[in-house]
Amino acid sequence: MSAFDKVIGYEKEKEELIQLCDMAKHAEKYAALGVTLPRGVLLHGVPGVGKTLMASALVEEMGRKSFVLRKDKSIQDFVDEIGKTFARAKEAAPSVIFLDDLDKFASDSNSRNPEELIAVQSGIDEVKSCDVFVIATANEIRELPSSLRRPGRFDRILKICSPNRREAAAIVRHYLTGKKVAQEVTAESIARLMDGNSCAALESVLNEAGIYAGYENKPEIGREHIVRAVLREIFEADESVNEMSAAEKEEVAFHEAGHAVAALAFDPEGVGLISVRPSKSDARGVVQIFKSEDYCGSYNKMHERVISLLAGRAAVELKFGRTDVGATSDIERAAFIAERFVTDYGMSGFELLRPDNRTLTAEGHDERVVVGRNAMLARCYEEAKDVLRRNWAFVEKLAAALVERDTLVFEEIDELRREMAA
Repeated sequence: MSAFDKVIGYEKEKEELIQLCDMAKHAEKYAALGVTLPRGVLLHGVPGVGKTLMASALVEEMGRKSFVLRKDKSIQDFVDEIGKTFARAKEAAPSVIFLDDLDKFASDSNSRNPEELIAVQSGIDEVKSCDVFVIATANEIRELPSSLRRPGRFDRILKICSPNRREAAAIVRHYLTGKKVAQEVTAESIARLMDGNSCAALESVLNEAGIYAGYENKPEIGREHIVRAVLREIFEADESVNEMSAAEKEEVAFHEAGHAVAALAFDPEGVGLISVRPSKSDARGVVQIFKSEDYCGSYNKMHERVISLLAGRAAVELKFGRTDVGATSDIERAAFIAERFVTDYGMSGFELLRPDNRTLTAEGHDERVVVGRNAMLARCYEEAKDVLRRNWAFVEKLAAALVERDTLVFEEIDELRREMAA
């Protein structure tokens, strides 16, 4: 069994790491081609995606004498430890050094060239002529000096993203091993609810759901426990909506139903969950709208996203004939995307392009950009109302279900839609 079997999914990333292992173990066949093992590899990505697990698998599979460095000492003591570790690795070559959370090595320093990172850079240069391979992980590589990230120090830099839905389903199956779950709970349904979240978040949600089931003396984990855990762990939603008046709950239900119906009009599988439970971020409810893989840089997808964001406010206006004062956050997010159309893609003319992505301050904000952005928002708002008018019966049905049940997941939303079509 390979150490990489412990890593679920991430086939492309594992292939690159396995290639490095092959070079370390069979250097002669690469030497015959005139190539050598890269000096090091840097894995970066948000916390919880499995960077340390992958790095540890690489260390194990290389089968070399290994040395691990984590920030656990004061600055000077840690600087000394870095130097000693590289010296020991040089003596033990062929060897491997694992720098875990490299971006945290200098967390106590305000210097642009922290002593700890200078020591790492010097250490890498010191072992350059030896058979010492360096592996590092980091959450944010922008915190690292460019001189440390350049080829010759870290020849390979791999971004480790949150698992896609297929990978998430495989990870969920792994975490479900040994857990008793209801027949209605499938790895695919959980992966849909957890779309875009880290491996650590997946594990935490499943454990939390098990706690709920155990406390209720249930023999198995049900879908209601999974949903409750997702709302708490991922969306930071309150446990109940008891503090809402009936009128407020109805307004929130129409707002969230508006978001959902607009998103579903563009993608029939584009919504995973809707809830009228408020969150700690002051959002009055939750709608999980999936971003397709071609979202970034796609005019249609970004345009649809703006419409979906504005559809919550539009639904409240269409139903109650008043402005939805709870839509501030939606408008801010929609405005950010709309402004990108103006400054990044030239939708209001090339003269307003900002190809260098330069951020304008409030004092220096070009009024023409504001005008172009707001004009697009106004057009998208009218489009949102048109989408909702065409699907108003579905909006009403979803809102009524939310008032009754508080939360709906994809399977329940899909069932309500099929009832509409029957």
